[in-house]
Amino acid sequence: MIEAIKLGRTVDGISLLSEISFSYAAPGIYGIIGPNGAGKTSLLRLLSGVDRPTSGEILLDGKPIADYPRKALARKMAVLQQGGLPPVGYSVEETVALGRYPYQGWFGDEQEDAKPIIEDALTRMGLSHLRNRSVDQLSGGERQRAALAQVMVQKPQILLLDEPTTYLDIGYQLQLLDTVAQWQQEQSLTVIAVLHDLNLAALYCDHLLVIKDGSLYGAGTPKQIVTRELVRDVYGAEADIIPHPDGGAPQIMLRPKLIASRNRILINV
Repeated sequence: MIEAIKLGRTVDGISLLSEISFSYAAPGIYGIIGPNGAGKTSLLRLLSGVDRPTSGEILLDGKPIADYPRKALARKMAVLQQGGLPPVGYSVEETVALGRYPYQGWFGDEQEDAKPIIEDALTRMGLSHLRNRSVDQLSGGERQRAALAQVMVQKPQILLLDEPTTYLDIGYQLQLLDTVAQWQQEQSLTVIAVLHDLNLAALYCDHLLVIKDGSLYGAGTPKQIVTRELVRDVYGAEADIIPHPDGGAPQIMLRPKLIASRNRILINV
């Protein structure tokens, strides 16, 4: 269970987050959405323990997250940062294997044979044929998939994702999120994901948290949250909401003013 209690974060006198509270006790995929600059990544950095809140606290299994030693926290929680891996000189397989660090002793040894775990992650992310390639020779999308494979081998109970589909084309976006969803079900994970695409958030998330101007705007299921009013109030855009043909998840059809005016011109012609 992870619980946020009245979280606040202030940097250089500027409030990034204020009075954010929620708790996730059951396994599932929980999305964090909101416009650019709303505080989504700041919230994820607090949940991961990278930053400390100015006010409030975060509890992991009833214990303050700040009280966990580094390796103990890494055995419970993994983080996929925005942008994936930086280009480094390791091979893909070596980079993925770094995710086993929380289970290794002083000399890099561990009790469990990690090879099958690493092989499974490479296969799931379509990276087996790239295992010997240097990470600095990969595209941005390939690095993102390697980054997810790295956190997969970490075997966490909680997975934090910061805009995981960045740099991916639509095919790989679906592949990555399908992989996360399958992994979540198989391992009963708690996945907390900052997502930029509202349609993907509605398709894959069980619950959505909406952040606007550093405050909690709303929370609920995708059908409760993804409405015309939310798109207008939070994003300043007009849209129609239609149910997805598979499962009925709400999907956004934006209504750009330019298209409407161009259609009128075409009709008049």
